[in-house]
Formats: sequence, structure tokens, C-alpha cells
Amino acid sequence: MRKNVSVEIKADQTLVTQADGAVEKLLREKLGALAPKFSFLGEEGGLHGDPSAPAWVIDPIDGTTNYAKDIPLWCISVGLVADETPVFGMIAVPEIGEILWAAQGQGAFREIGGKTTKLEVADRLPLEQEDLIVCNTTVERVLDFSRVPCRLRNFGALAYHLCVLARGGAVGIIAHYHKIYDVAAGLCIAHEAGCQTRYFSGNDWKAIVSSATEKQPLLCAPPQILEELLAQITLKLLFIIWFGSN
Repeated sequence: MRKNVSVEIKADQTLVTQADGAVEKLLREKLGALAPKFSFLGEEGGLHGDPSAPAWVIDPIDGTTNYAKDIPLWCISVGLVADETPVFGMIAVPEIGEILWAAQGQGAFREIGGKTTKLEVADRLPLEQEDLIVCNTTVERVLDFSRVPCRLRNFGALAYHLCVLARGGAVGIIAHYHKIYDVAAGLCIAHEAGCQTRYFSGNDWKAIVSSATEKQPLLCAPPQILEELLAQITLKLLFIIWFGSN
């Protein structure tokens, strides 16, 4: 475990540290001063303000387990959602010294080592064995990857997964059993880098400002790759039965 970090277990059995609360408090104060009419949804404090207003959607430490266990892949994720669309995203990966950001219609960018680059994903087929699909823990329980040649990776933080996608390290990311603050900032960045997002049902994804858990798996990838993965990756029968009954 990371030294001098107080760790507790929340009701949902995930970890929380003092740093999660401190970062969220700081961001709420600073963003509230910047845009006082916007609402604020944080992982630790929930929703504050008018739910119909544009909303800051914050994960103060995405990858808390990584942070607590001294694994450097954790992020500070700041998204802005308006009209069910992520319109701004910023993700900082402090221990790597990396920052990614995007605003709707203005492109996506990465700064590391004092150098800033614009992000544009490649969209090419066919998929190959060494192509990576990044996903979180529960994905393999609900999806069948047997017709896809790619390798799977899990880095333990959905925001970081979206960073990997936006800078071209993966051909797609799949998220399941996540919440809006896990993905809002990263999806804005990925979209501005040239990706699209859909559920495996085929429906478009919408950014709903709520603390509710997202039970449908979603896919974010460049357009051609997205269509190919949606065609080749299928929902497992047990998930179809379970989801249909809930």
C-alpha cells in the first residue's frame, strides 16, 4: 500500500482515500467559482445544483485501487456535460506527468514533457493479434471475444483506458458497470480524437448526469473499427437474460 495514505472501504466495496475527498473538494470550489450556475457531480459527494444545468462531472481519483497500492496509473478526471453530451474533458495522470484535454469541436490534445501534440486516431482494418482492446474487469463476463483477434488489457482506471485509446495505443475501449464520472471526460477526448461511442445493442450512448451505474457495456473506437467490433463481439446469453429481466 502507498505510505501515509488512509484507505477505507465504501458501501459498494470499492476503496476511497483521503485524497479522493480532498481533490473533489478543491475541484468543486475552483469550478464553482469559475461557473457558479453549473451543477457538479462528484464520485464522493454526489450531485449538487440544478440537474438540468450543464454539469461538471468529476472523478477525483480514477483508479483509486491503483493509487492506494502505489501503482502509478491513476487519473484526475474532469468532464463537462451539457445536453447529454460531454463537451469538455481534461484528464491528468500525475505520476506520468501527462495531461490530455479536449473541447467539443476544437480537437483533442496531449501534453507530456513540455511537448503538446494534437490527437488523431488511426482507423484501419483488418484488426490484428497485436491490436489492443482495453476493458475493465467485468467485460469478459458479459461479452464473447472469440471472433476477435485482438489482445485484451486492463490498466485499472477507465479514464486512463480512454487516454490510451485517444493517443493511439488501443483500437477500442469497452466499459461496463461504470458510472458517468468514470468516462465523461475521457469520452470527450476520444470523440475529439476521432472516435465514436455506442452500446453493444447498437444504440447511441448519451451522457446522463447521475450517480447510477451503467449496466450496458459500451464501446468507444474509431468509426470503421467500431462497426467491426460491434459485428464480431457478441453479448453472452446469460447477460442478455439477466439484463432483460432488470
